[in-house]
Amino acid sequence: MIILLFLSPGLAGESRAAEADNKTYTPLSAEDYHRLLPGHTLIGEYRFLRERTKTFNFTEAHHADGTTDYREGPIRAKGVWYTLGKHKVCYKYPNQPDMGDGISCFWVYNQNGCYYGYSFDSMTLHGPRRFEDWTARWVIKGSGKSCDEAIG
Repeated sequence: MIILLFLSPGLAGESRAAEADNKTYTPLSAEDYHRLLPGHTLIGEYRFLRERTKTFNFTEAHHADGTTDYREGPIRAKGVWYTLGKHKVCYKYPNQPDMGDGISCFWVYNQNGCYYGYSFDSMTLHGPRRFEDWTARWVIKGSGKSCDEAIG
């Protein structure tokens, strides 16, 4: 019992510190995506080197009609984006063999103008398992914002 009492204040303090760190990451809602994306271009990077293009970098222009123009190394693809539920954004690239046949959906968190995307396997019911496990991150072109030091 004494050991538990001795450890409890430290554990509680660590938990509060972790919660405080997580509060700097704000989840985007469907309404946020609809305000943020149309008419803007994302400039971003993937967390891991993309084998198909040997690059980390991508851009994606979002048009008012819901279409996109995606660029990753030599790949150029026309796509569409939409929201699913309260917090997910999804992308599909019909008839684009370089992009596969699937739909990519993920959750996005904002930290001071740097947007971090998380895939399904990185999420819990309460947000990302670890905020460091993002799949891709980006800024809005012309926003003057930046992410942490580049990876790679």
